[in-house]
Amino acid sequence: MLELHKTNNDHIRFLNDAINSSNIGIWRYNVETKAVYLSGISKTILGLAPLAQLTWRKILSLVHPDDRALFPLFFENNAQFGVPLQFEFRLKQTGQQSWFALKGSCVNKSDGQWINGTLQDCTVEKTTVIALNDADESKQLAIEAGKIGTWRATKSGHQWLWKWDMLANTIFKLSPDDIGDLNKWVELLHPEDKPRVQEALENSLRTGVEFKQHYRSILKNGEIIYVFAQGRVGKNYKGEYCRIDGVCVDQTEIHNTQQALKKLNSELETRVNDRTAQLYNTLQKAERANKIKSEFLSMISHELRTPLNGIIGALDLLSHSTLSGEPKELVNTASSSANHLITILNDLLDLNKIEAGKLELETVQFDLPTVISEVVCTFSASAKEKGIELIVFESPEENLILKGDENRFRQILLNILGNAVKFTNCDQNESKRITINTHYNRLNIYQSEVVVSVEDTGVGMTNDTIQKLFTPFTQAEKSTTRKFGGTGLGLSICGKLIDLMGGAIHIDSQLNHGSTFTVTAPFWLALSEQADKPKAMLNCYQIGKLSIYNQHILKLVQANFNINICVDFDFIDDSSTTNNLILTSDDEQFLRLAPKLELLNNALVYTEPSLVETLALTAPHLAVYANQPITLHQLDKHITAHQQEMLSIDDFSLDFDNSDPNTDHGTSTNIAVEPDNSDILLVEDNPFNQKLIKSQLKKLGLCCDIANNGAEGFRCWYSHSYKLILTDCHMPEVDGYEMTKQIRTEEAKTERPPIPIIAVTGAVMQGEKDLCTSIGMNDFLCKPIKLNDIKSIMERWYEHSN
Repeated sequence: MLELHKTNNDHIRFLNDAINSSNIGIWRYNVETKAVYLSGISKTILGLAPLAQLTWRKILSLVHPDDRALFPLFFENNAQFGVPLQFEFRLKQTGQQSWFALKGSCVNKSDGQWINGTLQDCTVEKTTVIALNDADESKQLAIEAGKIGTWRATKSGHQWLWKWDMLANTIFKLSPDDIGDLNKWVELLHPEDKPRVQEALENSLRTGVEFKQHYRSILKNGEIIYVFAQGRVGKNYKGEYCRIDGVCVDQTEIHNTQQALKKLNSELETRVNDRTAQLYNTLQKAERANKIKSEFLSMISHELRTPLNGIIGALDLLSHSTLSGEPKELVNTASSSANHLITILNDLLDLNKIEAGKLELETVQFDLPTVISEVVCTFSASAKEKGIELIVFESPEENLILKGDENRFRQILLNILGNAVKFTNCDQNESKRITINTHYNRLNIYQSEVVVSVEDTGVGMTNDTIQKLFTPFTQAEKSTTRKFGGTGLGLSICGKLIDLMGGAIHIDSQLNHGSTFTVTAPFWLALSEQADKPKAMLNCYQIGKLSIYNQHILKLVQANFNINICVDFDFIDDSSTTNNLILTSDDEQFLRLAPKLELLNNALVYTEPSLVETLALTAPHLAVYANQPITLHQLDKHITAHQQEMLSIDDFSLDFDNSDPNTDHGTSTNIAVEPDNSDILLVEDNPFNQKLIKSQLKKLGLCCDIANNGAEGFRCWYSHSYKLILTDCHMPEVDGYEMTKQIRTEEAKTERPPIPIIAVTGAVMQGEKDLCTSIGMNDFLCKPIKLNDIKSIMERWYEHSN
């Protein structure tokens, strides 16, 4: 008996070890009492704590809602009818989905009816089956959608047994009884394709090479179909070729479509060739017309600038004479009109160069605050005269030097601000104001994006007008040209220039309420390894609450100076080495502090434009400026000039052209030469221009000899000793270009020192300056020539000539 008990214990231990090693959980369930027991492995499989107390209701609550109905169904069928208890379920949990297999059988005992069973994690098997089913279903759907038939052949002994599916049978319109009969398929092969296809199939079965063929079949109803078939050969364990599996695709529809497309392409190709020939002829005509237009504009430029040179030059000389009120006004009017005509001519030439793709952008270093200041200065006087409030807000960026086409960017800003002034100056506009904002968007260490917006309270535009605004010769309405003037070319040129620069112009406008033009342009940064210059000290005295304009001035000076803000006026720093800045909008408080403020050295006052006159009378020893319009460049200029006690009239106004017309500019800059010693040679064929340039040189205290063309010019140079030659480029007989070549050749032969040769021409088309330089000219003077232009040339070349 003891031996039997020992054997039973061994069996129990064996069973426990087997169950534990197989990771199979054991469970029991009482049908009447619903008592439940789970082994430790069962709890582990289900993710439960080993000591968890479980009820049947709690177990069911863990089951996935979609699988919960399986439990009562299978358990009742097992208990009542003896149906095997075997199903799979999921738990209600997040994360990766897990599957469990539950098996059991019903046992009747003295204490009731029990169901005993096992529990296993079958996630891997279930996932694999689901994936296989999905793949098989996807494959079948793809085959059906693509109308792809499948076929197979297996080798039995020395024979090949064939089989294909119903879809393949349908492609060849065979009866179900024909499936597997290879001869039926062979009979349908097109006679021209049969030998090739049969040989390829036999070769594949013999050598194992892949079978791949395009062929035709003639169906029993006479229809011809186009088929593509492909199959691969497999081996048995002995390495013998024993099977081939493949697909066949009905490509009849594709073939018919390709034939139709081929025919259509042939027709289209013929049409395209005809159209291309027409377009080529049209292009040739357009290029010839464009060349003629460019040559015409170049010629017109020269011919127009020649008389305009005389007109503007004469008016320029006349403006330097002492005139009474009415003649002076007439001279100014004529000069303004002539310069406006030059502006229109330049716009036409710019547009022509852009459209011909001949406009090239320069890359030079420049300072944006200087450009902004020059643009604002150009229009400040006219804006003030027209009652337009001009406001400037700049975002200072310390030591930021840009690289790009400064002149073209300035041209864009000048045009946009000029339009703002023009269209804000209307009688029905009560609030005339233009606000300029600038800031930088740093793109990377090499580039920065400049954003300049010009907001006005002018006539505004509709959306339809904005859409066509950059079209040449287009303005807001038909009456615009008559009402405001202009050609409508400016914005067209600006649009094309900003495209060349890689930027954009964005417009927001509302009719009768004003417009905002925002110019965005990327520029390279000039990277410098030089140490930053130390900032100068500046005391800033604040009197009263600062207006937004004075707050902006404070922001500007904080970026460029070391600021010491002072609000205590009991102590006044009178150090002569310190810059002193006073910001105020409170005239009463300023009046009380005026005696103390006058003790300051190098003090500048910035206040509202309406208070400038009042404060200047209150403190005559202080320099008083309006806080708008003010630019960073001009603010720095004011402070620097005032510190050096060298303030001139140019520092008190944003208008650069403040020279007194009654002042003789040549008086202080005359170049010392003997009045009867003509050491300048003028080569010019136009008598009026000869007289004009000779008068301009005389105004500068210089004399010149005159040659009527290049041949005379060469002879004069050869027989005289001149210090400088001014020559027109387009002349009869020998032009200025050819004369220059002759002179440079002769200088090289005789080792004669090279004489400075300055081109004087009205032709300003692309490449003109490069051409002058390439043939040996030293500089370029464009008509119409003003006194200051010729004076600059003389200072640059005459004084340093040998």
